[in-house]
Amino acid sequence: MLIQQVAHLAKYQTLKEMESCGLKPNQAGILVVLRSEGGLSQKELAKRMGVTPPSMTAALKKMEKQGYVLREQDEKDQRITRIRISDQGIECLNGLQHMMRNLEKRLYEGISAEERQEMKETLLKMRENVLRYKEFQGMDMCEIMEKTRPPKMPET
Repeated sequence: MLIQQVAHLAKYQTLKEMESCGLKPNQAGILVVLRSEGGLSQKELAKRMGVTPPSMTAALKKMEKQGYVLREQDEKDQRITRIRISDQGIECLNGLQHMMRNLEKRLYEGISAEERQEMKETLLKMRENVLRYKEFQGMDMCEIMEKTRPPKMPET
């Protein structure tokens, strides 16, 4: 399908840009969560990201070496280590967001506001058609996205 080709090409560009920062998608997601929610324990972060604690440990070790995250003792409970995004992590995330805005601009080059609105309406109708499938009845979009997510590949 044409829509899959466009999504694939956009994803390719996004992954390429993340690689320039030395990040994988799950690591960029960790930075987004840390920036929005502040310091979380490693356990809280693993739960929030839907990964196992050992997977989170591996990702955070790499990110700490890169200077994107910091570990700090919890002020109230010294047994807990809080993970925070560093200034370098914020800078990286800002760069990725800038890249995403540029990618979106390039995707819409030569497409009028009216055409974009028509495309949005068409895509919404297509989504509604798919949501009528029996297997999705009674589910919200978050549940559907989780159910249809491809299996995670092991970290190397």
